[in-house]
Amino acid sequence: MSWQRFHRRTAAVRFVLERFGNAPEHLPHPREHAELSPVFTDDHDMLGALQHKWINQLMGRLERRLSESADHTAERLEATRLAWEETATANPELRRILDHHLPTAHGEALRALRAEQRLLAVSSGLVDHDGAPSETDRTGEALLRLLRGTREQHEPVTV
Repeated sequence: MSWQRFHRRTAAVRFVLERFGNAPEHLPHPREHAELSPVFTDDHDMLGALQHKWINQLMGRLERRLSESADHTAERLEATRLAWEETATANPELRRILDHHLPTAHGEALRALRAEQRLLAVSSGLVDHDGAPSETDRTGEALLRLLRGTREQHEPVTV
């Protein structure tokens, strides 16, 4: 991706978050807005970019939290949970959009969602880097569902 494309994509993501973050059910189709149409081919391409933004934010926090924890599964799981919660708190509009639209994702958005699930599964210590892909996917999906569900209930997760 060229720097020019990167900057246009960043501006388009910012536009979506500022304009539609508080009303995620009304997310636009890219062709409906001049700020989005040159950057995204469809709504799943746009959701993929939003999910990639989320993963980038999450990875930075995960790296910091994991570097502060011991290499025990309980501590890694707690570090993963804290990083996810901190990312959600720092990016409420982004989290609202993703929670509303990713359950029906496909294409780029689904690939980005699966990457987050694998990242969570491995970072938490619940599966190994070289674990079976199906186990990693199931574990990551379950962990993400738990994190999202707990956030929706506004209750802390105890691990």
